[in-house]
Parts: sequence; structure tokens; C-alpha cells
Amino acid sequence: MEDFDIPSLDIEDLDLDALEGEDAQGVEDESGGALTYAVIGSGQGGGRIAKAFYDLGYKKTVAFNTAKADLTLLDLPDEHKFYVDHSGGQGAGKDQEKGRAAYESRDQEIFNKMRQIFGENIDRILVCVGVAGGSGGGSVHTLVNIAKRYFTYVGKENANERVGVVASLPTTGESASPTVAKNAFNRMTELCASAENGEFAPLVIIDNDKIKKLYPKLTVKQFWPTLNKTVAGLFHIFNVLATKNSDYTTFDPADYDTIMKTKGCMILGATTVKNPEDETSVSNALKQNLETTLLAGGFDLTTAEGAASIVVGGSELYETVPGLMDAIEYGFDTLAAITGGAVVHRGIYEDPKKQKLVAYTMVGGLDAPQKRLEDLKKFLNIK
Repeated sequence: MEDFDIPSLDIEDLDLDALEGEDAQGVEDESGGALTYAVIGSGQGGGRIAKAFYDLGYKKTVAFNTAKADLTLLDLPDEHKFYVDHSGGQGAGKDQEKGRAAYESRDQEIFNKMRQIFGENIDRILVCVGVAGGSGGGSVHTLVNIAKRYFTYVGKENANERVGVVASLPTTGESASPTVAKNAFNRMTELCASAENGEFAPLVIIDNDKIKKLYPKLTVKQFWPTLNKTVAGLFHIFNVLATKNSDYTTFDPADYDTIMKTKGCMILGATTVKNPEDETSVSNALKQNLETTLLAGGFDLTTAEGAASIVVGGSELYETVPGLMDAIEYGFDTLAAITGGAVVHRGIYEDPKKQKLVAYTMVGGLDAPQKRLEDLKKFLNIK
């Protein structure tokens, strides 16, 4: 029986009822995933997300920033950080035009840094940003274009399908600032349109406001690590499971790659299945996945073009719970119905170290989350 090495995430056990470097080769990837990712973090928020990927073994990671102090505080090796020197070290503030100009003025040096760290052996690049910031939000389109150019440079086809964006939204409190709200609304509107047009894939939207509601008792020190560890961990789990064989149903690398290159928005989730002996238990858990995700809500799930659902359970559960297979299959069918008949790539795995049943969900090809965009729009008094 294959041994698993996937992280346990706090989000798995959320109870909604209770919540009202070498140049040619680059550095070596240590994630053990089916796809080799390179990760770009831009700005303070993007840098934090990139650090979480680095900690999971995604060593082909670089953090960029116009603020020297933010880079200094980011706990990454110096060779994985690049100061975009354009503003005397003071950063772009909330001025996204200033951030854009800074990155465009250093685009060749940014490309060279990617070449040093990434090397040629990469399958995908994730660009991680906070959309309200000057460095992150201002640089995202420039970095996407550089990343696509990089794939052309290393001889990989279909660059648009290989570059994804992880974009975090500000909290409601932060959005009370007209500048923050305007930055976030403009960038998200543009990113959603670009994703829908297939200019990159996928777009994953992290909703910091939703995290505050799901984890109301987090301390200040816990907030960002919990958020970033969960986001990176969800990506990592699907990437790792795509390398595993199953005696039941295997989620293979081709399945995984198909969803990752689907244009549009993507959401991911994880939750523990309660009362696995109940025939609707897995179905309920998969629906809850789409509610407990730390990612933005407001999606029309019937617009999905593809989905993946993976169930991982302990040996004792699989040996002793009657009817569990029927419950799992019913759950998969429920997800297909929720997503408007999208193809659901399935996986059933037995992990001898687990004492519970956990369901992981990935839904891709979604239209923009109009409700969440409207929430941002309210702060701008835009008609």
C-alpha cells in the first residue's frame, strides 16, 4: 500500500454549523508533485503566498517587490528574492501605475532572475499577487507576460495554458479605502476578463474577508500563515495525489493537467466527511467544500468546464463501513450535477495513516464571481 505525504489542513475540520540555482537547470524542485511548478510572488501579499509554496518544496520560487523592507522581512533565501529598484526602496504604495512602470523598466532583469531560479524543467508558473497593492496589483499583467515569454524561451508550447494567477482580495475593512477598493475592482475585472479569454489559466481568487469569517478566532500572528499554508497546501495535495496509484480509482496526471489548463476561474476546497456511514455524507461534504473554501464566493457553479473530486480515507474506514463506496459515488454524481454536468475527474485513495475520510474538490472553468465584484463596486459608488 502506497504511503502518502500530504499535509493536513485546518480547513478540513471547519464546522460551518458552528460558524454563524544554476542558470540552465535552476534550483531543484522538491515538491514531489506530478507537475513542476515555478512560483512568482509579487508585493507583500504575493510574497507571503510564494513563501508558503517554497515551504512545501516548491523551490523554484522568486519573490519580487519594490519595497526593500518587505523583501528583507520575507523569510526566503536571498537568492530567491529580487528587489525591483525603481522608487528608492520605498515601494509603490497603493500606486499601481507606479508598480507597473517599475516592473516594466526591469523586465529583462526579472526574466534573468527567473532563468536563474526556474531553469528549463518547469511545467507551469503561478503568479501570486494581492490585487489591491501597488507592487502586486500593478505588476501582475507584466509578470504574466514575462512568464509566457519564458515558456517560449524554454521551448514549451501553449504558454497561455501554463501560466496561472493566484490573486488575493482585500478585506471589507481594507476596501473602505477608495484607493484600495478601486485598485482591487479594476485589477479583478481585468484579470477575470483575461482568464475568460484564455490569456492565462487558471485564475484563483483568495478572499481575505471570507477567511476572517471562517476563522474568527485567529490571532494576528496566525492569520497570514494559516491563509497562505492552506492555499498552497490545497494546490500541493492535488499535485501530489496525481502521482499516486490507487487500488480503487486513480486521479492521474493527465486528469490534473486538463483541469489546470482550463480557462476561467478555479476554486479548491477540502473538508472531513462526517458520519461516513450515511449515504449522503460524501455528497454533503463535497457541497460544503464549495462553501468552506478560502477562495472567493459568488460563482455560478453551473458555468464550470471541469472538476476533480478526490476522497482519501483510512484503511479501517474502508474495511468496516458498509455502503461507503455507494456514498462516494453518489457524492461524485452530486458534484457533477452542481457543476452543470461538467466532467468530474475522480480519485479514491486509501491512506493507512488517516483516521478519517477527507474530500478534496477542484472546480475549473468558472465565470467571474459577479457578486464579489459587485461587493467591491459598492465602495466606489460606481453605477
